[in-house]
Amino acid sequence: MKAYPDHVDDLAREIGLDREEVEARKAFLELGESDLAALLDVHELLASQRDAFSDRFYEHLMSFPKLRAMLGDGADGRLRHVQAGYFGSLTAGEYDEDYIRERLRVGATHQRIGLDPKWYIGAYRKYLSELGGLLWRRLRGQPERFGAAMEAVLKIVCFDMGLALDTYTHASQRSSLQNQNYLEQVIDGMPAGLVVVDAGLRARSMNRMMAQLLGVPDGLLLEQDLALEDLIPSTELANRAAEALASGAPHDNVLVTLEGSAGGLRYVDFNIRRTRKDGSHMLLLIGQDITFRRKARMRLQESEEFFRLTFNQAAVGIALLGADGRVLRTNSKMSQILGYSEIELLQRFFQQLTCGDDLPEELALIARLKAGQISDYQREKRLIRRDGTRVWVSVNVSSMRDVNGNQRFICVIKDIQRQKQAEEALLRMANHDALTGLPNRVLMQDRLGQAIMHAHRGGRQVAVMFIDLDRFKHVNDSLGHDAGDALIVEIARRLSGSLRESDTVARQGGDEFVVVLPDLASQDDAAKVARKLLDNLFQPMLLCGHEVFPSGSIGIAMYPRDGEDSATLLKNADSAMYGSKGQGGNHYSFYTAEMGEHAALHLRMEGALQRALQRDEFLLVYQPVVDIGSGTVSGVEALLRWQPLDRPMVSPAEFIPLAEETGLIVPIGDWVLATAMRQQVAWRDAGLSPMRISVNLSARQFLGQDVAQRVSALLEETGCDPASLTLEITESVLMENPAAAADTMGRLAAMGVQLAIDDFGTGYSSLASLKRFPIHSLKIDRSFVMDLTQDADDAAIVNAVIALAHSMKLNVIAEGVETSEQLAFLQQHGCDQMQGYCFSRPVAPQGIEALLRKVDAEPVV
Repeated sequence: MKAYPDHVDDLAREIGLDREEVEARKAFLELGESDLAALLDVHELLASQRDAFSDRFYEHLMSFPKLRAMLGDGADGRLRHVQAGYFGSLTAGEYDEDYIRERLRVGATHQRIGLDPKWYIGAYRKYLSELGGLLWRRLRGQPERFGAAMEAVLKIVCFDMGLALDTYTHASQRSSLQNQNYLEQVIDGMPAGLVVVDAGLRARSMNRMMAQLLGVPDGLLLEQDLALEDLIPSTELANRAAEALASGAPHDNVLVTLEGSAGGLRYVDFNIRRTRKDGSHMLLLIGQDITFRRKARMRLQESEEFFRLTFNQAAVGIALLGADGRVLRTNSKMSQILGYSEIELLQRFFQQLTCGDDLPEELALIARLKAGQISDYQREKRLIRRDGTRVWVSVNVSSMRDVNGNQRFICVIKDIQRQKQAEEALLRMANHDALTGLPNRVLMQDRLGQAIMHAHRGGRQVAVMFIDLDRFKHVNDSLGHDAGDALIVEIARRLSGSLRESDTVARQGGDEFVVVLPDLASQDDAAKVARKLLDNLFQPMLLCGHEVFPSGSIGIAMYPRDGEDSATLLKNADSAMYGSKGQGGNHYSFYTAEMGEHAALHLRMEGALQRALQRDEFLLVYQPVVDIGSGTVSGVEALLRWQPLDRPMVSPAEFIPLAEETGLIVPIGDWVLATAMRQQVAWRDAGLSPMRISVNLSARQFLGQDVAQRVSALLEETGCDPASLTLEITESVLMENPAAAADTMGRLAAMGVQLAIDDFGTGYSSLASLKRFPIHSLKIDRSFVMDLTQDADDAAIVNAVIALAHSMKLNVIAEGVETSEQLAFLQQHGCDQMQGYCFSRPVAPQGIEALLRKVDAEPVV
C-alpha cells in the first residue's frame, strides 16, 4: 500500500502530522460530517466522468513544455492512472492515515522531481475549475446540493494542498538543515582553523581545528565574549583584521606565532576574508598550522646552508656534471686542485680535464653509469691542471636524477698526488739500493725476466754479468766504512755511465753488482762491454786523501746457452766471477761447465761440513813449538783436520776458507778451543811437564761473539790453566776494528791467557801499531821463512822483524821451518822459537805424548 513507507512515515513525524494535528487542520477548515456526506453524495455522480476528467487534466498539464520535460517519457499512462485514482479518492469520504500518507507521498515525489509549488497550485486551480464545472452541469437545478458539494470539495482540496505544500516547506527546511550540517561538518573537519569575527572584532565562533591550535575548549566562545586579540594575542593579526573589515580587501599570509603549547612554538598562517551575515560585515580568519612546514623549511634552509658551506669548504673537490660531461657546479677545492677559477671550470667538460691516457677507461665507466649497469664507481686517474701539469686524484662518481629527471653525475675528487709520490718513493725504496740508487736484486730480476722473454721471442741473447770488486775489504779495513761507501757510489756511477739506456746495472749487495745486457747478437758483444767496464773501473780516484785504482772481477753467463731462467743465469755468472777472482782479479770470464761442477762441489762440501760437526768428523793434531836455543819443546799448536767417515781426509786449504765464508768457522772454532783445552788438562794429568798449547782464532770467531766470555767459561769448564793457553790472532783481524780488538785482548790478558799475532808480515800493520795490544809473541809467516836462505829480501825482512820484536820485548816464533839451513839462519839471528817439518810434522795427541817423553829424556841439539 505504501511505496516509500519509511520515508513517508518519517516525513509525517518531522512535519508533526499526528492525529491531533490532523484533527486541528480539519477543524480549522471546518471540514465536518456534513462535508463528508456532501462528498459521498456526489461520489457516484462523478464516477462516470473520471476518465474524461483525467484526459482534460492531462492535456492541460502537457500543454506546458517545461512540465513535459520534467515529467519525462511515459508520463501519459502513468499520470492518467494516478489522476484517476486521486479523482476517485477525493470524494470517497475516507480521509484517514492512509489517505494522508498517500498525499504526502505524492507531494514528496513532486518535490523530488522538481515540480515547483507554482505548478502544483496551478494544477489544483485547474482541478477545482474542472470539478466545479462538472458539478454545475450535473446539479445546477439543485442549488443547495451544488453549493454543499462545492463547499466540501473546496475544503478537502485545501486540506490536500496544505499537505502537499508542507512537504515542500519541510523538504526545503530539511535541505537547508542538511546543507548547514554538511557545511558545519566540512568546517569542523577542515585541516585549517576557522575563526568568525564580527564587526566589533569579537570572536563569535571557531571550528575544532582552531580550538586545538589555540589550546582552548570547544565551547569557550559560548561562555565568554572575547575580543580577537584576547583569543589570539597578535597585534599584527588584529591590525590586518581591522584593515580587512574596513576595506574589504583580503589579507593573506599573516604569520602568527603561538606560544605555550606542549609542542613548543607553533606557527599559524592566516588568510582574512570579509563577508556579510544578517546585514552586517563579518570576518573569516582561516588559519593553517604551518609549524611542520616552517620547521621543515628552516631545516631545509639550514641543510642547504650546511651543504653550501660543506660543499665550498670540503677538503675534497666536488663537481656536478651533466650527462654530456659539462661541469655544472663545482667547489673551491676543485679549483684549488686544478688551478682553474670556478667560472673557468663551468666552461669545460670533464673530458678536457682528464689525462688522455686515462680517458678511454673513464668514458667506458660513464657509459655503464648511463646504461644503469652500475650506480657508482671509484678509480684513480690523472687530471690536467691549468698549467698543463698532471695531478693524481682519487675519483668517486655516482649517478643521480635532477627534479626534471635529467641524469647528472656527482664527482668527489681527492688529491692523492703526495700519496702517489710517497708510493713511488716507497716503490723506489723497495726496488732500488739506498746507497747508490741503482736497481736492487728484486727489480734486476724482474728486468732480467723481461729481457729473457724478449730474447726468446726475437731469437737474441742476454748476458748476465756478476761483478765483485777486488780488495774492497782492504779499503774498508784501512780507510773506514765511509770511504768504502764512497767507493761503492763511484763504482755505481762508472758502471751506469758505461752502459746503454736499455741495459741494467744493479747492486746485489756489499761490493757485488749485476749487469743485464739484453738483445745481444753474440757473446763477443758481452766481451766488449766487459772490457769497457774493467777499463772504466780501473781509473784513479781520490779517496780520503789516497789515490786508489779500483778493479773488479766479472763473471758472465749467456742466455740461452748457460741457462734459460734468471736464477740459473745469476748462479752461473757468480761461478764465472770466482773464476776471474782465481786469475788475480781485474779480469772477466765466461761461464763454463767446469765452473758449474766446481760450484756444485763447493755446495756439496758445504753440506758435508755442516754434517761433520754432528758426526764428530773433526780432529786435532798438534805441531810442537821448539825453543831454538835449548832445543826443548815449549808447547804445541793445535791444528784442525777433517776426516769424513766415508772418504779420505780433506785438506784444511779446501775446507777452512769455506767454513769462513759460511760462518761455520765459529762453531768449529769453539769446538777446537774446547778440545785443545781438555787435551792440555789430559797431558797435565798424565804427568807430563807443563805445556803451552796454542789455538788459532778465526776472524768471525774473534769479531762476531764475546770471545773473552767464552774463553772464561771454557777455562772454568775444562780446568785448563790460562797460563798454559796461547790464542793466535791474525794481524788483519786486529786492524779491522782496533778499538774493539784492544778491549777483547785486554780482557783475555787479564785472565792470564797469552796472545800471539799469527802470519805477521802479510797484513797492513806495523810494529808501532801493535804497541797498543797486550801481545806476547809474533809468528813470522811461512812465506818469508820458505826462501830466506835464497832470497835476500826475505832474509832482511825476517832479520828486521826479529830485531824490532825483541826491542818491544816480544817473543818471535818462525813458522814453516823445514831445513837445517833455515834453522841455522834463525838461530844465528836470535829467533826464539820455531815450528815445522825440520823438527816434526803435526801428530796425534798420543804422538805428542810419546814425543815429549823422548825429548825429556834426550833434548834437541
